[in-house]
Amino acid sequence: MKGIYQALDNIEEALIFAGMLVMVTLNFLNVVCRFLLPQTPFSYTEELTILIFVWITMLGVSCAYKRVAHTGLTLVTDRLGIDGKKVFVVIATIASLIFMVFVVKYGFDMVLNQISHGQILPGMKIPAACQSLALPIGGIVIFLRVISVGVTELEDLKAQERGRKE
Repeated sequence: MKGIYQALDNIEEALIFAGMLVMVTLNFLNVVCRFLLPQTPFSYTEELTILIFVWITMLGVSCAYKRVAHTGLTLVTDRLGIDGKKVFVVIATIASLIFMVFVVKYGFDMVLNQISHGQILPGMKIPAACQSLALPIGGIVIFLRVISVGVTELEDLKAQERGRKE
């Protein structure tokens, strides 16, 4: 299972890096061309930037979970014992999983709706579903990451508990 998560880590980070590089490069070229040319040859950059941004956002949430940098309010949990922290980890994990189920379900419904209506991104002339697929696919990746982090946090708490008993 660690091999799968390591591969996922590498793919996520490479896609985020590549996406950021493309976004910055396109926007830089677009700005330069606006000042140097009478008409910019990059009329599709806004759509492409938004498309990449949506994908990067979903992958970034997954990376945040990986680094346990997701939003967490420790004001309450820092004052609890190990058992209280375990309860909060379980509740937070279940709530996150439920939320991701909704993201995946409604994201998938949106993609199917866009496909059935033949929606396209007007500047790039590609299906709008290419952008919207970030929701169900990203939701699945985040779902897997939430499980991994929840299990890891519970194992860490159990190790702390064993360390205190010894």
